[in-house]
Amino acid sequence: MRFLDFFAGAGLVELGMGPGWRCVWANDHDPNKAEVYRANFDPAVYHLGDVAQVDAAGLPAGVDLAWASFPCQDLSLAGWRRGMSAGRSGAFWAFWRIMRDLHARDRRPPMIVIENVVGLLHGPDFAGLCEALGGLGLNVGAFVIDAKRFVPQSRPRVFLVAVDERFDTAPFETGAPDRSSWHPLAVHAAFARLPENLMARWRWWSLPAPTAAVPNVSSIIETEPTAVRWKSDAETARLVEMMSSVNRAKLERAQNIGGQQVGLLYRRVRNGVQRAEVRFDGLAGCLRTPSGGSSRQTVVIVEGERVRTRLLSPREAARLMGVDDGFVLPASYNQAYKAMGDAVAVPAVAWLADHLLTPLVQGLRDDKTPGASADHQDLRAFREAAEVQASAWHAARAARIGK
Repeated sequence: MRFLDFFAGAGLVELGMGPGWRCVWANDHDPNKAEVYRANFDPAVYHLGDVAQVDAAGLPAGVDLAWASFPCQDLSLAGWRRGMSAGRSGAFWAFWRIMRDLHARDRRPPMIVIENVVGLLHGPDFAGLCEALGGLGLNVGAFVIDAKRFVPQSRPRVFLVAVDERFDTAPFETGAPDRSSWHPLAVHAAFARLPENLMARWRWWSLPAPTAAVPNVSSIIETEPTAVRWKSDAETARLVEMMSSVNRAKLERAQNIGGQQVGLLYRRVRNGVQRAEVRFDGLAGCLRTPSGGSSRQTVVIVEGERVRTRLLSPREAARLMGVDDGFVLPASYNQAYKAMGDAVAVPAVAWLADHLLTPLVQGLRDDKTPGASADHQDLRAFREAAEVQASAWHAARAARIGK
């Protein structure tokens, strides 16, 4: 099975898709991530550059799926939530235009997967995204998959799976979505805000729950990391001083347990004051990119009264993403951390691929006589609305470049 990987970064989607899939074309604009990708995968398939400059006519034919993990900064609940009209997350519209052009050539992949932060589910952007995919003749459904179900990292992400409307996908759907599993309240709320014509295109995809135990975060910690240094006692004391009473109590409980306890710490601004927030629940916080000191996670090792701290190492960050130690990381700390912090958790992709994407593609291939593509008023309206959004984003982008 063949797929296209847009906004590919370091290529962790390719790791997750597994040996039954082959990436035949990948793209990203970040040269540092390109180096990581080319060190681990076939460099011939990687195309470095702006997705807005990609010509659909030059893409490989006969692919089964297009994956797009477009930039999330403008959609994150932790960010400004400027939405898909903003400069970075708005790059979706460049991807959409490529899919539109492929659709016009009858070469649009029968399946598209979108991965992003859960902020995508909130506000009007989600309906606009579903509308844009509907305009390409696709039906769509969404999951929230948290990496903590596979690796010791809290990392919820939304995955939209869109499939050609001409195919019968009923065998892959569930009639009773579980709000406590893959379809939490945020997904149901996003669905409830859709207009009726988009609700008709919604599919509640079926996905089994994993049963394997998730290892404790202590299992990924390097005993003697070489890429990071231990902080001095004074630096560690300053971190402890930055803790609120609640977080200081967590540290004291860890000290009283005895033995070695491993915690992870982030520095955050609360009510205008920088605080050190620590957790000892066996999980790491969500990896982020190293844009500043507070964006990098700190390892806290407690052995009785002794407390040691240091930054999370690049290899530990890779392990939190489900990447094995044979994966080549760049020598630069920031580049390695960014490559992982911007990526998708490998086992989350693998679970989705094994239990839905691969069976879906096999089912689509077996269905040799798909139904006729709908050419109704709704589909045309969806496409026209998406054209307006895409044109607005490209015009704004051209104006920024011109300045």
